[in-house]
Amino acid sequence: MLTDQEIARAAARLAEFRRSDALSQLLDQYEVLLDDYKRLKSDYEEEREAREKYKQMARDQERNPFVLVLVDGDGYVFNESLIAQRAEGGSSAAQMLNDEIKASLRRKGLEHCQVMVRIYANVFGLSKALSKVGLGGNESRSLGPFIASFNRCYGLTEFVDAGQLKENADFKVRALLRLYADNAQCKHVYLAACHDVGYISELAPFMGNSAKFTLINSPGIHFHEEFTKLGMGIEEFRGVFRSTPLEGSLPFRPLTSHNVNAKSATQAIPPAKQPLVS
Repeated sequence: MLTDQEIARAAARLAEFRRSDALSQLLDQYEVLLDDYKRLKSDYEEEREAREKYKQMARDQERNPFVLVLVDGDGYVFNESLIAQRAEGGSSAAQMLNDEIKASLRRKGLEHCQVMVRIYANVFGLSKALSKVGLGGNESRSLGPFIASFNRCYGLTEFVDAGQLKENADFKVRALLRLYADNAQCKHVYLAACHDVGYISELAPFMGNSAKFTLINSPGIHFHEEFTKLGMGIEEFRGVFRSTPLEGSLPFRPLTSHNVNAKSATQAIPPAKQPLVS
């Protein structure tokens, strides 16, 4: 049998083993705690970095805000009194258009935005149509002096010859509309193309953000009623465009088989007429 001393030593060793086991467990728990801390720190740093990136993106989006003015110049023709003045009329047209846009922006609280104007037209065809009614001269591109003067007035204002192929102007207007409609720096879009129902299919996807868009009406075009169903603002820039249709231009494009899909984009939408803002 063990002596009392041997039993005491055995009990002491057992107590030591227990302390060692408890320490081991404590160390294991401490190691787990350190791992958890490292993971949480990494998550925090990633979250902080993501927040900083978001703040930077937000700052970038507010830098250089602008509005886009898109004009289908085959349908929206400048006032005949401006066209008749040729080069001088071009600068006057640019100033009148800019004044109307600036007034509209003040009403919207967007007067701090730059204005980018893009007008696309078949200059050869438009010059020919104007010549037939005694405007612009007899040259094949008699609108040249008017356009050159128009383009010199403002750095972001441009009247572009889209070429003579059919619907080239449409193609250019649609492309820019798609490019800038969702652009965060582009705060508003003015569209002067409501003589052509084909544009409805381009606008329909943005009905959820209709406040960003303003449709331009003009006495010189037939404003298609389908556009009123989009719920977008409607304004008229008085004195800028012709008050009567120009023979040979495109004052109205009716619903046909090639644009029936455009009609279907809005046929489920109840009509919601917008007030005309002068």
